[in-house]
Amino acid sequence: MRTRTKLTALVVACAAVAAGAAAHAAPIPVAVYQFQSQDDVNAFHKVFGDVCKRKWAGNQAMSIRVREGNSCIYRSSVVADSSDLYADQGMVATTTVGGGSKKQIAKSFVGVGVRRSDNASYVLRILPNKHKWQYFRDPKGAGGPKLEAAGRGKFIRVGSKPNVIAIRAFSRGGTTTSVIGTVNGRSVVTSTDSGTDQPDGRQTVVTSGAKGSGSGAGITGTFDDVTVQVPNPFG
Repeated sequence: MRTRTKLTALVVACAAVAAGAAAHAAPIPVAVYQFQSQDDVNAFHKVFGDVCKRKWAGNQAMSIRVREGNSCIYRSSVVADSSDLYADQGMVATTTVGGGSKKQIAKSFVGVGVRRSDNASYVLRILPNKHKWQYFRDPKGAGGPKLEAAGRGKFIRVGSKPNVIAIRAFSRGGTTTSVIGTVNGRSVVTSTDSGTDQPDGRQTVVTSGAKGSGSGAGITGTFDDVTVQVPNPFG
């Protein structure tokens, strides 16, 4: 994989994504973005959204504001090699969401995704003000994203309280992918994907916006301690 690597201590969020996966050692980070400089913000590039604004927030995080349209997606500088049929990727982020109208507050979301391309992805997102999480699978090809699983829980924090969300899709060189998602260390997704249409994109992404097809203008997702992971080769 082509990576932008920082030699830094593992953040607590890295361990969270290993929940429920005792059969393998915890994944390892290949890039950690702590947004201590503008360089980390510049490492993310828009791949979806009408008008979006990326900003270094308070010199300590990255904010993504939807200015027009429904949502925004930004990829990290970690992109899998084109030789990877099913890339092993994990994505972890500490997130908050705010802004928007009173009507939008309940619909506002933030999320992380792996194996994203223009027509494929695995995405885990949360709607903090509804204590809700959603897992989407976008198969490769013409079909759009499908909500595979969803749930609610008080372990999802509301308002300005940060949530740690994580998703990983590991096939370990095979054709069957294990998908695991966690929110604040709580396992919410444990799935096996062996379909011939399973997502095969190469991007690791963060996203913010509004649920449904309505406008997300004004909604701002904030991301910190964003970590890209791969399987532990010794696990």
